Amino acid sequence: MSLRWKALSALRLLASVLLAAGLVTSVSNPAQASTAQFRGVNWADQRDNFVNGVLYPSGLSASDTYSSAAVVADRVVGQLYSITGANTVRIPINEPTVANYWGTYTGALDTALTKGNVIFAYWAHTGGRPPNMTAFNQMWDKVIAKYGGNPNAYFEVINEPHGYSTADLNNMYNGWLARYSGVPRGRVVLDGAGLAQNVPAVGNDSRLNGTLLAVHDYSFFAGYESETEWGNHIASYIGGYASRTIATEWGGAMGPGTKNGVYFDAIDYSIPSGSYMADYIRGVSAKLRELGMGGVYWPGLRDGDWYSLTTKTGSGQNIALSLTNPSGLQRLRYSWGVGDAGSTTVEIRNIGTGWYVDGLGRTTDSAAGQGTGGTSTSQRWIVENAGSHVRLKNAVTGLYLDGAGRSSNGSEVSQRAGGTATSQQWMVVTGKSRGNDVRIRNRATGLYLDGMGRTSAAATLGQWSDSGSANQQWRFVAAG
Repeated sequence: MSLRWKALSALRLLASVLLAAGLVTSVSNPAQASTAQFRGVNWADQRDNFVNGVLYPSGLSASDTYSSAAVVADRVVGQLYSITGANTVRIPINEPTVANYWGTYTGALDTALTKGNVIFAYWAHTGGRPPNMTAFNQMWDKVIAKYGGNPNAYFEVINEPHGYSTADLNNMYNGWLARYSGVPRGRVVLDGAGLAQNVPAVGNDSRLNGTLLAVHDYSFFAGYESETEWGNHIASYIGGYASRTIATEWGGAMGPGTKNGVYFDAIDYSIPSGSYMADYIRGVSAKLRELGMGGVYWPGLRDGDWYSLTTKTGSGQNIALSLTNPSGLQRLRYSWGVGDAGSTTVEIRNIGTGWYVDGLGRTTDSAAGQGTGGTSTSQRWIVENAGSHVRLKNAVTGLYLDGAGRSSNGSEVSQRAGGTATSQQWMVVTGKSRGNDVRIRNRATGLYLDGMGRTSAAATLGQWSDSGSANQQWRFVAAG
């Protein structure tokens, strides 16, 4: 779906699905055991791919020829792969592109296919379904005739088919499979119903067995503030079909930008609870890795998109890509089963005073404090997921921040040995001023961690009801 929120259209009946005889004899395929082999990125049009006209993925233009498009793809796909370690690129198609730009576009497609997997993904420009089934079939006839026999070519029949009821969608998919019966089902990708959010609705249809399935998830699909909830969110879309499913779109902010009037600095995804966006990226990437699923990041390259993992300069043979956010790439590679999860240790800096939450080296139940500098190891805290909450353990003493059941404004925050009390559980929620700033609310008391404006040595850390004060705004930063 990319960055544009497409409202779900009213369900409409499809009068008939146009079927044609299979091009060649059907090829059987073994059931998928895993999709982890798909390590991918999207290459997208600057205007987004919901275009009623020819698509030009970033770097291509109307003036290109077959040869110049091949050069662009060599530069773009080659650098996307070398920078990220990907082996798959998802490239959009639509009826006008195949009808009017095919002689040029195939230069890019042919080149991309020499480098790895290409997912040909059809995008309806509006309404979540093809505007004309005859033109849709003619487009796919042309694509399959040229690339159906290429083992690196995969075919995503339609992106986010929210214009269909489940029954009509599955009938359309079944018709497509019958029309192109010579294409191995293991190279056909079927989006889940809706905005690719309901995989079981498609996976449950036995007529579609043997195909790959696709799921999409974005931070604007829900409003969670924890990694666990985001992981569970995408898992609920997939159901029992992880072994057949690829996340062909998921992604978050890689550079600075503004969302819903709130400004975000570049986000460090190597640390937990930096913002709701960090929770989303970390939670989804961890779940994809856990499920052994492949994923295709949105987008690897799209000019002007703050989600873009790379930034492009130059044109033609002079195109150069640079990585936008190394920590974002680390989480993408982690989702692919490569590398580690990053640190769980942070320092917690108060926005009002610039001081840091500090255990002060105390090893017995005592008040937590604040200190200046951010260099002491007693200011380092290990973030532990506890469902939709977190626990904050001091890296030196092993004690946990604890609201201690105190419910009056200005009461101190303690640190205590680990236990199951809800007073040691905190909800980290996005702040009110900047997207990377957070507020830390105690589960038991509902009060917020508050620096109280204190800047004296070993000042006590407090808690207070929601005030909107900068004293209740905190920034999680990488330890050290």
